[in-house]
Parts: sequence; C-alpha cells; structure tokens
Amino acid sequence: MSALSVKPIPTLIHYTRSFEYMMVMKLQSVKLIPTRNWRNKNFDLVVERDKNRKKSQQSVDERIHYMWFNYLQLCLDLESINHSVPKRGGRGKIISTTKVKVSKSIYKDWDLEKVKKSSFSEWYKDKEHRLLFYDGGFRHTRGTQYHPLVKRFNVFILYHNMMNGAFIDDTGGTKSKGMRVSELIMEDLQSERYELLERGTAYDDRGTTPQKRVLKDVVDCENSILAVCQGKFPK
Repeated sequence: MSALSVKPIPTLIHYTRSFEYMMVMKLQSVKLIPTRNWRNKNFDLVVERDKNRKKSQQSVDERIHYMWFNYLQLCLDLESINHSVPKRGGRGKIISTTKVKVSKSIYKDWDLEKVKKSSFSEWYKDKEHRLLFYDGGFRHTRGTQYHPLVKRFNVFILYHNMMNGAFIDDTGGTKSKGMRVSELIMEDLQSERYELLERGTAYDDRGTTPQKRVLKDVVDCENSILAVCQGKFPK
C-alpha cells in the first residue's frame, strides 16, 4: 500500500491501522492518539474514556501527564532516526536545524527504556513515576490544553510520515506534494471539525490555505518536541 493514493485517506479513527506501515518505517513505536469519531456524533472516544477525569484536579492533570508521556515517546523515536527540527525564515525557507536529542540527565528518573516500550498506564501506575509530576519538578505550563495538543501531535505524525512516504500525484502536477498532503490531512480530520478544535485558541486562521493551517500545527508540535527534550511541557 502506498503512502498516498487517489482516494481520500481514512478518518483518523481508522488511520492508526491503515497507515501503520508508515509508522513502522519512520516512527517505529509512536501511534496516533485516539480522538473523536466524527462520523458518529453520539460517540467520542475521548469523552468516553475521560468521563470521570474532571472530578478532581489530579484527574485533570493526569490527561496532561498522558500527553507529556506521548510527546516524550515521540521525541525518543525521532532521536532514534536522527531527526532534526528545521527553523524556517521568510517564505518557509529553512535557515538552520536542531537535532532532536532527549536530555538523559533531566529524565534520569523516568526509566526511558520503559517509556519507549510501555503504555502510559503501565508506566504511570508506578508511584515513583507519578510523583515526578508533583515532587520531581516536572510541571506543565499553566493553561495547557489537552485537545490542541492531541491535534498537533497527530497532524505532525501524519505530515511527517506522508511527506517521507511514497506519493502518487493525483492532481496532474497542479499542486506540490506539501499542498496535497496538507489537503489530505484536513480531509482526514474533516475541515469543519478541524475548525472546531481551533476555537478558543489564540488565533483564528479559517480561510487560510490547508497547507498553512497544517504547517502551523507541525511547527507548534516541533516547538513542543524541542521543549520536551529539555524537560518542559508548554501549551
């Protein structure tokens, strides 16, 4: 199966399996974080999983700890493939790069080998690991929001793998690979729902091109990746 085809890519809820071969090739152990099944308005994986999590501040924090863990897994996988984060100047021109490298000294108590191989629930059930977010100094930025973090994370993986995978041009050469990949990602997320996830953020980019919207999420995720490497978890 090729990375892209003439058919629209599946919805995110189905993507994890259908595009898993690209995950193996580029990001061996990192999978998309389950999000809403947009086709069924009465069913929401996130809501179903998190119904009781807002009963206490600790439960709210746990969702952010879950995201920190997933971003750290992503950082470790990117480090294993020698990935570098580009710094872009005017018109998107790359002017420098920063290699993804997780600080082993900062994360010395995280059991990074377990982070690579374990699920969050397996890793988090260890009391010493849970306490890292309270007594260990690993505090997330105030105002950190769960759903935008999920979207950026998933968009980054989709974009990274699709840009590095096989590409079948179904536009007859009228669009660049980056433009078409961005359109496919937005089709997967469904444009209307993409906009809903952006409401309440500090920007409103409805009306801009799919490529600009997707690349903003990619860049935001890259900034989070570099911060996580240094033991910080921003918004």
